Amino acid sequence: MIKQQGLSLIELMIAMTLGLILTFGVVQIFISSKQTYSVVTAQSQTQENGRVVKHFLGRGLRHAGYWDDSTLPIALPDNGVFAENQMVFATNDDAASANNIVDGTDTITVRFNGTADGQLRGCTGMTPDRNQMIVDRYYVTPAGANTNVPSLQCDSEMLTLGGASVSTASQPLIVGIENLQVEFGIGTEDRITQYVSADEVTDWGDVRSVRYGFLATSNQNTGGRENTNTYTLVDGETVTASGDNRLRQVQRDTVFLRNFRG
Repeated sequence: MIKQQGLSLIELMIAMTLGLILTFGVVQIFISSKQTYSVVTAQSQTQENGRVVKHFLGRGLRHAGYWDDSTLPIALPDNGVFAENQMVFATNDDAASANNIVDGTDTITVRFNGTADGQLRGCTGMTPDRNQMIVDRYYVTPAGANTNVPSLQCDSEMLTLGGASVSTASQPLIVGIENLQVEFGIGTEDRITQYVSADEVTDWGDVRSVRYGFLATSNQNTGGRENTNTYTLVDGETVTASGDNRLRQVQRDTVFLRNFRG
């Protein structure tokens, strides 16, 4: 007859300790994997947000000043905001919260003529013909009831070349843009001599290019350390993070404009 023997108390305690160590290790691996996933997702969000901004804002700036009929001189009318044939306008460090614009951010407005074949569109999808023009204004709106972070917004208006409004529309372009700063390249026909802010532009006819920087942020916290970093968007314009756990990234671009003095 074989004599059977159970575990001793010491053996049981050792087994429990080893089990706890293994469980702790598995939990740590899970937490680390979750943290890595959150960071990678946040990085992807900020990069994608940046690509969308460059698509919309870059396209709008490249369209600015377009005139469909090359046989006729440009005839963009004076409408109060724009002088005659002026194609771009901006405000610097907006502080009018009543306008639903994040304080301290810039706004930029562009306008262009439509085409006979309907190939050009405004930021909200409106398609002007060659007897009409589009005026698109880009700005950053605060976080709302359905968004945790600020958004890049565009207001668009389609007008006849005589100045009468045909239709208007407003559209959030991308969630996760905290700040937008814009500078304007002033120069001659063949080179840029300096970049200045919107309130330093004395003659919009001298503007040859637009250099902009924006701060993209993830749509949710990453669970990491508090972010209190300071980011430089353009020369002399910095933004300090609020201390949340969101990932942020600065992106910049420069777009050369059509010379409407020609």
